[in-house]
Amino acid sequence: MGITLLVDAVRLRFERGTAAGVARRAVREALDRWKLAHLADDAVLVTTELMQNVVRHTPDGGELVVRRHGDALRIEVADTSAAEPTVRAPDPARAGGRGLPIVAAVARAWGTLARTGNPGKVVWAELA
Repeated sequence: MGITLLVDAVRLRFERGTAAGVARRAVREALDRWKLAHLADDAVLVTTELMQNVVRHTPDGGELVVRRHGDALRIEVADTSAAEPTVRAPDPARAGGRGLPIVAAVARAWGTLARTGNPGKVVWAELA
C-alpha cells in the first residue's frame, strides 16, 4: 500500500485486508491542509464505506483517489469488478447493507463509471 499526496489529491492503492485507518488518516490530513476540515467526518465515512465495498465484494484491492475541486471534494474508489453496486433497502435483520444508502445520504451526488483502459469500475461521491 502506498499513499501519494499531491497538491489537490490523495491517491492510495490498497489490498484486501488493508487497514482503512490509514486511508481515514490520509483523508483527514489532506482536508486539514486544504482548509476543508468541515467535510472530514462525512469524507471519512464515505471513504470507509466505499473501501469496505471493494474489500467485501471483489477478490483484489483497489485504488482510492480524493480530489479537491475548490470548496468541494470528490472521492473515488476503483476496483477490478465490472459488477455495478446494488443499493438495497437496509434489512434490520442483517448487519451489513447500509453502506451505499449512507453514501447517498451524505453525498451531494454519487455514481459509477467504467474504468478507462482497465477492467472494473470507479464508484465516486461528491461532498460540498
